[in-house]
Amino acid sequence: MTAQSFTWIPFYQELAKKLAGWGKRQGELISFLETLRAEGYVITPLNDKDNDGARFLLKEIDPFTFFGVFNRGIRYDQRLAILVRMKQHFELQSEVPEDFNGVPVLNNLKSWFFSYQDSRDTKDVGRLWQVFRLALEENPLGKKQFLRAFDEALTVKQTNVNLTIGLFWIRPDTFLNLDQVNRAHLEIKLPSGGLTAKFYAETVGQFRSGKKSFPEISLEAWGAGNERAGMVSEPKGSPYRTQEEINYWLVGAYWDDWDPADQTGRFLAEGIWENGYHNRYISDVMSMRVNDRIAIKAASTQRRNLPFDNRNKTISRLVIKAIGTIVANRNDGRRVEVEWDHNFAEKSWYFYTNRSTLWHLRLDDKYKLKGLSENLREFVWYGKEQDYAWFAKIWWDSSETNEITVDEATVKQPYSVEDVIVSGVFLTEVELNQILERLIAKKAMILQGPPGVGKTFLARKLAYALMKEVDSDRLEMVQFHQSYSYDDFVRGYRPLPGKAGSFGLQNGVFFDFCQKAINDPDQEYVFIIDEINRGNLSQIFGELLMLIEHDKRGPEFALPLVYRNEDEPRFFIPSNLYLIGLMNVADRSLAMVDYALRRRFAFATLKPQYESNLYRQWLLDRSMDPNLVNLIIERMTALNNEIKEDSLLGENYQLGHSFFCPKGDNFAGLDKDWFYGIVRTEIVPLLKEYWFDNQTKAEEAGRRLLA
Repeated sequence: MTAQSFTWIPFYQELAKKLAGWGKRQGELISFLETLRAEGYVITPLNDKDNDGARFLLKEIDPFTFFGVFNRGIRYDQRLAILVRMKQHFELQSEVPEDFNGVPVLNNLKSWFFSYQDSRDTKDVGRLWQVFRLALEENPLGKKQFLRAFDEALTVKQTNVNLTIGLFWIRPDTFLNLDQVNRAHLEIKLPSGGLTAKFYAETVGQFRSGKKSFPEISLEAWGAGNERAGMVSEPKGSPYRTQEEINYWLVGAYWDDWDPADQTGRFLAEGIWENGYHNRYISDVMSMRVNDRIAIKAASTQRRNLPFDNRNKTISRLVIKAIGTIVANRNDGRRVEVEWDHNFAEKSWYFYTNRSTLWHLRLDDKYKLKGLSENLREFVWYGKEQDYAWFAKIWWDSSETNEITVDEATVKQPYSVEDVIVSGVFLTEVELNQILERLIAKKAMILQGPPGVGKTFLARKLAYALMKEVDSDRLEMVQFHQSYSYDDFVRGYRPLPGKAGSFGLQNGVFFDFCQKAINDPDQEYVFIIDEINRGNLSQIFGELLMLIEHDKRGPEFALPLVYRNEDEPRFFIPSNLYLIGLMNVADRSLAMVDYALRRRFAFATLKPQYESNLYRQWLLDRSMDPNLVNLIIERMTALNNEIKEDSLLGENYQLGHSFFCPKGDNFAGLDKDWFYGIVRTEIVPLLKEYWFDNQTKAEEAGRRLLA
């Protein structure tokens, strides 16, 4: 490879020397770039952000970020067009390059070398200018002043191995690029504590005496990298796969109190992964090391359109959204800096999953499921396909997974909206998803409807669909009544067990359930309140009324309880706790639900489903006599029409389909006598209550049902 093959080098070096004198003219540099943008050139966005999220034009810029404007993922012609204007503006003598051979480029989402103002130190940009200027002096790697400036620059958030990229741009004869592609090609492993000037100088010295120049090495590496990207998998002996002492982390990116909740895009743009909890996973994040592999995952379930025979079961699923290598950890327990693979395509993994925000993949010999972990590692980071048949055999045909603990992998029965439908909830998938979406958004919902529409049945199924698995330990249910109180629900003085005549401060069921949810923030918890409108809601909830609201969750909105222990922290409802209230709209004895409570809940109305094809088919699929199916549907539909048309009753008093949803999976043995038995013992007594002042009408309706 000849020097003529790297026509970019003279231009870049001359521009760097010119730019070195512009440290006090940063505003002019920004203005120049904004002028280019206004003229239609593809320029890096230059909008800064303050602590309140307000956007405004940058007021400072470093020289590496300036170089990044034309060294990022834009077209060849767009890069050349920008350099033509650079040549004019800085009065450069070098010819505009004819190639960009071996030039490492930044991702469009992360082309700054410093962070937004809300997390930027006032000296950060100055540190980058200092190392830039010193890099242009003679033998910089042999001078202590440059090495100190190099380490100082590495303290700037968003500056890590990309510093070596910037140095390579301005002096490719002196500085070796240590991006992921070059490191893999040269089998370079970063120190566990991260890049340092000492390590960098030693590494450059190691490769300087080689037969190939640094630009030639870079060009060769990027060619090898492109070839690797097209391969499905690599043999285990591949030199770039240095697995010893490397940890593998699967992490979440969903922050339910942010908009948007999915932080994946932000993490990729800023070259980071950030822990969304302020008091959880701190030690785990601090234990993440440079060179460790990381992947962003999202847990879900799937029942249909699977790439294997799922035996009509819902399967746990991980969507792998991004992969990368950790390049810096500043030991704050909150974030690590990541070199993300922006060519990675999202893919799905099944069976062996974990819903915790942070999953440190176990690969030690003592781990019983090491084989599963190794398969997952190869799939996520090294392009190996998942062996569905092998996993299906492990999952369904052996007892091996029965001993997996909850914090390691999914062992509970996965559950989805499709399972809700199969269970006998006669709503469409669209309707159920809408209800679930409103529950997730509002965090509190009331299912209302006349008797027998399956409110309690649906509530439990919705809870499991929300959890994505059947886990009764994360589900609690109470029933309100006229005597139910704050003392029962939250906390109060009650008789002490085994101590006759003694009273003490005791937690109520809701208080204890909240503590369970607080201690397990990665999992959803659901609290169901049956007959929610039968209690005195303001009295039962007390000061918790405010905390029910979806935007008042978490410790920042904590309140002191009416009854509290000395030095006890304030109480809050965690964001991972969801409330489902059940309300019978046909109960004459109940007043309207308090309006203050109403606005804190989303409402979903359930109706009788006798006329639904889903209900008819559900009965037929379980071998019920078609004549009996028609009898149920025709007579109950006629009765409900009569109830709806009654001016003193209306649609809230219709009778639901649950009266005629027998248990089991085979209804072949049921006949008219079964139907008549339910009518006599359940339906007719209810009709007599409805028409208590017109018993003749109730008896006539009963006779029509029993005809």
